Parts: sequence; C-alpha cells; structure tokens
Amino acid sequence: MPTIRFRHRTMPLVGALLLALAAPAAEACRAPPARQLIAPDEQVRLAMDVALGQVISATPLDGEQVEYRFLVLDQLGGAARKVFTVIGRSADRYGKDTSFNGHTDFAFWARGGGRTWNGSDCVIHPDFVIGNSYLVFIGSPPTWRSFEKIDMVGGSVDQDDKWLVYVKDRLRQRRDADGPAATADRATVPDYERVGRFVYAFHRIVSRDSLERKTLAAQHAPAPLLLRAGQLADEFDHIVKDGASVPQAEIDATLNEAAAVRTVLDAWRESAKPPTP
Repeated sequence: MPTIRFRHRTMPLVGALLLALAAPAAEACRAPPARQLIAPDEQVRLAMDVALGQVISATPLDGEQVEYRFLVLDQLGGAARKVFTVIGRSADRYGKDTSFNGHTDFAFWARGGGRTWNGSDCVIHPDFVIGNSYLVFIGSPPTWRSFEKIDMVGGSVDQDDKWLVYVKDRLRQRRDADGPAATADRATVPDYERVGRFVYAFHRIVSRDSLERKTLAAQHAPAPLLLRAGQLADEFDHIVKDGASVPQAEIDATLNEAAAVRTVLDAWRESAKPPTP
C-alpha cells in the first residue's frame, strides 16, 4: 500500500478530516428513529422472544457498557431459558427506573412513551437496577418500551401491572390464533362500540377542539400547557383511528389525562381573566 505524506499540511488536513467525521455524528440523531416509537400493539405483534426477568448481576465491560444478567421469572414468548443477558449502560448515570405507576400513567401509553430513550447516537442503551424486575423484549429491534420495569408487591411481581397484563393477553391471543398473521387479521376488525364509548367519555370531560394547538397559541397559553394539550389531542386522534388495536389501559390513561388537562385549562383560563373592576 503506498504511503501518503501530508508534509507541512498534515495538521490542517487531519483537522478537516476530523471535523468532517465529527459533524455527521453530532447531527446523527436530531429525532428518534421511527422504529423505536412504534405503538404497543405493533411491538407485541412483532415480538418473538419476551421474558419477565429479575436482574441478578451487573458486570462492567469496556467503556461505559455493562452486562446485565437476568433470572427468568416467566418466559412469555420464545424458547424457554433460565437466564439471559442484556448489554446496556450504568443505571447510576442513565437510570430512569420507573414503572409509570404500574403502567397506568398516560405518559407511558402516549406516543414516545417508555422507560428507555435513545442516546445521542440514536441507539437505545438500557439500564437496570440489581434486584428489580423488568419485562424484556429480546432479539427484536429495541423500542422505548422494550425494557419496562415491573414493580414487586409484597415480594412478588405485580401481576396487575397494565403493561404486563396487556403483553400476556396479546401473546396468548396470538398463540390461540395459531400465529401472528391470524391475530393481525382479527385485530383489523373495528371495535366501533369501544371507540364510541371512548369518544363520548372524552367529550364529557373536555372537547377535542379546545385542545387545538393553534387556538391555544393564539390565546397565549403557556408552553407546558400547549405541549400537554397537543399530546392529548394527538392521542385522541390515534385512538379514534386505531381503536381496535389500542389497549384498554391506554384508553383509561387517556381519559385520566383528559381530566387532568381540563383542570389545568380551567385554572389557566380563570387566571387569564381580566380583574373585576
């Protein structure tokens, strides 16, 4: 291989090359990859290997990487095993160890919900706490919901956790239907009655029109309220469009969030009223 001599221009050229390489990396993840934000029903439909496991060790590897070892408490899908490992990062630095209140919170079910976000490199680096339990989707491309914490209640896994219940139920349906294709076909049948009940209940709490971003922005609503109302409006539209495949826990969480947003809206409008002379 021929030798390339930079002579006196070595440093400027090397610097330019480093800058050229660094620029794409710095701009590589302005938005999360769409595959990491798929809906819960899509994630379960694509899942081939799912296990409920308890972290029994965390072994530091090169750099910031950590090898987490899990004891299998329940193999929900895929080949049975006693243990498995996941490569992630230190929980001390990257941890957000929450179960979203047994996965009843709106923040989990809304688009972009989940415990493990992607890093600046667009890659998900999960973190765990030794002794805690997690529902892990193994083998599939990871999403923000692939490594959810499941709380322990009285020394046992919380079997009423809404995410755990939903995943178990959908995987069971898939097995009963003799494969994912049959389940997917069945899931396309619209559940008009359930969607109708949701729309009725939602509008008894707050109207969809009152959540419009442009309207609230024109009324000078504060930024946090704009963001929260807009997210709720998006979730309403999603449930109306895809109601057949939306988990009941997601519908319940959305109605709870609607009540909370209504309270914030009313308080803001009251505070924005001009003083009575």
